Parts: sequence; structure tokens; C-alpha cells
Amino acid sequence: MRIGVTALGCALLASGAQLAAGPSEEVNAEQFYTTARQVEKKGALALFDKRAKVMQAQIKDAALSARAANAAATDRGSPLFCVPEAARKKGLNVQQVLNMLGGLGQPLRQRSTLQAAWLEALKKSYPCR
Repeated sequence: MRIGVTALGCALLASGAQLAAGPSEEVNAEQFYTTARQVEKKGALALFDKRAKVMQAQIKDAALSARAANAAATDRGSPLFCVPEAARKKGLNVQQVLNMLGGLGQPLRQRSTLQAAWLEALKKSYPCR
């Protein structure tokens, strides 16, 4: 299952983080979200920020973790989220990623890691029916 973020989107998300390099289970979701929204305002200039690769790796790690958790749950017969084929092929842009994280609400993001918040965002956006 592919949940992708466009290259430009990853760079925009990644460019302004005040986060330490580390996997998504060590990153606070609210801090990531707030920084990403600030960076979004920079537009194309965000691509030149030296922290871009850090946030890009963190969101990619969160996506890979969510995909692995969903695959394991699917093997047990109860998938966590079900992405339609068309959405899977298209992937997600930066605005979609931020809207999904934003849809969780600040209280949940404040107490969640990026990894946990991204999994919740996928469950909420792509429920299995």
C-alpha cells in the first residue's frame, strides 16, 4: 500500500522543523504540524532550508510504520485503514498531509508522536467499510 507525499510536498514539510533528527516515534506531532504550517507559508523558498531532509525522513518513517501496522492488521483480518486504489496511485500532496494531521485536533497532536498521529490520521481519512 503506497501513501506517498510528492517530492515538493516533502521538501515543504521538511524545511522548517525545529526538531531533532530522529525517527517518527520520537517526534511530537504538534511540534511537527506547527512547524510544517509555518514552513508552508514560505512557499518555494522552503526548499532551501537545511532541515528539509530531517522532516522528510520523519514523515516517511511515519508512513512506513503506518503501512507496516496496516499490513500486519490486514494479515490478521482487520485492516486499520483502507486507501482506495485511485488515492493510493495518486499519493498525497503537502496540503493533504497537513489537513489530515490538522483534522486530528491539537489535543491529540500534543500528546502523540508523529508516528501515532499519522496512523490515526490515516484511520480517520480512510476508514474500512
